[in-house]
Amino acid sequence: MSSDPWYRRLNKTQWLILFVAWLGWVFDVMDTALFNFAKVPMMTEMLGKAHYKLEGPRIEGQIQTWFLIGWAIGGLVFGILADRWGRTRTLIVTILMYCSLTGLTAFCRTPDQVILARFLTALGIGGEWAAGAALVAETFPNELRGIAAAMLQSAAAFGPIFAAIANLTLATTSWRALFVVGVLPALVCVLIRWHVPEPNRQVPAVKASGPLDSLRDLFGNPRWRRNAIVAMVIGVVGVTGAGIAPFWIPNLVKEASVGMSDVIIRTRTSQATMVIHIGTLLGVFAFPLLANRIGRRKAFGIFFICSPLMTALALFGGANYYRMLILMPLTTFFAIGVSAGFVLYFPELFPTRLRATGAGLAYNVGRIFSAPIPWLTGILMGALNGSVASGVLIASGIYVFGLIAIPFAPETRNQPLPEA
Repeated sequence: MSSDPWYRRLNKTQWLILFVAWLGWVFDVMDTALFNFAKVPMMTEMLGKAHYKLEGPRIEGQIQTWFLIGWAIGGLVFGILADRWGRTRTLIVTILMYCSLTGLTAFCRTPDQVILARFLTALGIGGEWAAGAALVAETFPNELRGIAAAMLQSAAAFGPIFAAIANLTLATTSWRALFVVGVLPALVCVLIRWHVPEPNRQVPAVKASGPLDSLRDLFGNPRWRRNAIVAMVIGVVGVTGAGIAPFWIPNLVKEASVGMSDVIIRTRTSQATMVIHIGTLLGVFAFPLLANRIGRRKAFGIFFICSPLMTALALFGGANYYRMLILMPLTTFFAIGVSAGFVLYFPELFPTRLRATGAGLAYNVGRIFSAPIPWLTGILMGALNGSVASGVLIASGIYVFGLIAIPFAPETRNQPLPEA
């Protein structure tokens, strides 16, 4: 192993692949976050102020449920296609999908139209992650996959921050303008993708397998089947937990800002989002470092325990704006920081011919099981007389299932990617 710093051991092609994969994921996450900012004024406009308090969170959760289902289907379908078509071609298709359909959301007039637009957008977003994670894993050597995973997943912090900047800049305009912003940067990313080469190790696998063959191989082999099931459970818990705070932060800020104007609430929401994702940025770098030091399973366990604890500290007793600014970054450090483990860990569980299929399955099909959580949380908030903080605290109990699954997960630290 070379004694040079890690950044000097990367060639130009590896840097290019990492950068464009990161850029695609930044815009992917940014487009996802734009809805979080737009949903309160959007639903208030569509439902009217009188009906929003009790019905708004439920409908917002319903829209997010369909979004997560679309993300899951897109991750599975395009994960399989990435093993057949190749990683870079699939990335181009999925990015074109999600950026154009994000723009379409600006023309919606009813909640049902929003559900359809968000579902279609999510198909592309789910597929982009599966292909991008496999591309990065196959481009970097074993000893550098951890730092590559951390750098790629740092997009989970920068995407919402860019969305918050757009929301802050457009605070006095209609929510529709946010979705127009979501179209532009992803188109630039598509142009860059044309210069990304396909990993050489992937070529034989692409020619050898079809969509049904990939699924049969994955579930027909006891080793890959077990890895897929365990990874899906970890994915359900991690993805659900990572989405709780960012999705409901606009509602929490509104709950903590009673009597203030809409412009002030929108400004506070942008500020809170930028602050809490400082924790995200630190967490996505901390998780791979910890996983390389103590192992993947122990790292997942620590983050799954600390995330609900930090949420309880931040919200116990109700939503308070300044307390959230101080403590919510600790929540995102653990809740979203663990997502760097998905980029690192899931590709390590599957052989080359099934890597995008398996990673896409683990990260995205698990969303089908996590999809009802926002909807149920919204219903729960209505039953609690609109208390967003109480609903978020109860939803954080999902981490118990992750702790149950971890003992069954294989440890992959210091092991090469499986090839057989």
